[in-house]
Amino acid sequence: MCDTLCMLPSWSSGSPCYFAKNSDRSPNEPLLTLRIPAQHHEPGATLRCTYIEIDQVEQTREMILCKPSWTWGAEMGVNDARVAIGNEAVFTTAKRGKPALIGMDLLRLALERAGTAADAVEVIIDLLERYGQGGNCGFDHEFYYDNSFLVCDPEWGYVLETSGKNYAVVEITDRYAISNRLCIGANHVMQAGIASGKDFTHHFSEPVRTYFSQSKTRRGEVTEGLQSAGGAVDLTEVLRTHVPSAEGREFSHASVGSVCMHAGGLIGDHTTGSLIVTLRKDKPVTLWVTGSSTPCISAFKPVFWGCSTAPVFDEPTQSLRYWLEREHLHRTVLAGKVDVSALRARIKELEQQWFAAEKQLMSDEVPDEAALAALSAHASTEEQALIEEFSVKDWQAPFGTSRFARYWQKKNARLGQEACVSKTLDW
Repeated sequence: MCDTLCMLPSWSSGSPCYFAKNSDRSPNEPLLTLRIPAQHHEPGATLRCTYIEIDQVEQTREMILCKPSWTWGAEMGVNDARVAIGNEAVFTTAKRGKPALIGMDLLRLALERAGTAADAVEVIIDLLERYGQGGNCGFDHEFYYDNSFLVCDPEWGYVLETSGKNYAVVEITDRYAISNRLCIGANHVMQAGIASGKDFTHHFSEPVRTYFSQSKTRRGEVTEGLQSAGGAVDLTEVLRTHVPSAEGREFSHASVGSVCMHAGGLIGDHTTGSLIVTLRKDKPVTLWVTGSSTPCISAFKPVFWGCSTAPVFDEPTQSLRYWLEREHLHRTVLAGKVDVSALRARIKELEQQWFAAEKQLMSDEVPDEAALAALSAHASTEEQALIEEFSVKDWQAPFGTSRFARYWQKKNARLGQEACVSKTLDW
């Protein structure tokens, strides 16, 4: 389960494009944040994705990806052409086929190969038609779904929804949010498998799983938050939104209806990582990255293109260690050994300083890249000190006998054991 959103420049004169996403997956599934360099490949080369091998292109782009530790593909990311993409699991009437490209593969392939948002949509459609989509996308259980994608660059945005090899595309004109449900009606500008002017959602949506995903509630929360959002600072609050019934109880009760999703009991999905991207046309791109789960107790740190600073890493095992260290703090919060109010206050204090510094640097006609790198490094150091301040060794102590508590005790016992980084994948 996930939620993805964007605000195009048309929302306010002179503003950049904003992209944001929460990745909701199994709580023990690390979401790595990696810088993937541009690469040249010989003609005729092939590429091994998560399940299948496909034709490689001669040149791929540099990317920053947020990706599950075990897949080749990614949940969200941005490339050196300033294209950002997030994908969503959607539940459709398409029959399950043999393993092919999963949605995360399609997302990474589009970022590798596309120079604009429109190009990325074309890449995904071409690959979908050639190879299809399919395969288990679950980390510690089987989970099959089709995919939707929100794609944007500094000027344009699109939503692409799929059902098997069928698809529909709409152009975004202002603000938009997608969740775990088809939402394109008859207003599509491109389509396959359905006639022009026909309702894509009505024709292909599977209603039961869509309903129980509570994606309607979450999409409504994001859409409401977007109405008053004025930039990246406000988007941190959107990604931290809890449904009213869960507010204040998020560390004792699960909530699949919250944008900041909390697992437990019968709820098996949790927000494992968050990303906000400010896509400027003529100035550096800013990525605000948690590199950790549970955004309501995680700090969004500034990262800039060309900076080698945590939470973005060049090597998967470093990112894994970073994610696990912060996950231990989350589990300590669940055990009731952290003053959550104090932790959140410290995070807010630091973020206010980082956002103010980034705004000041970006106000220059030509921002100082060395100063941007220094800000990123300083924020990383300050956040690491925060983690060490609030962490305790006994992070997995028992904290009750309720179904919620038993769920997390089982997850604690296996945390890190299943989180290996596959060495067979081409990073």
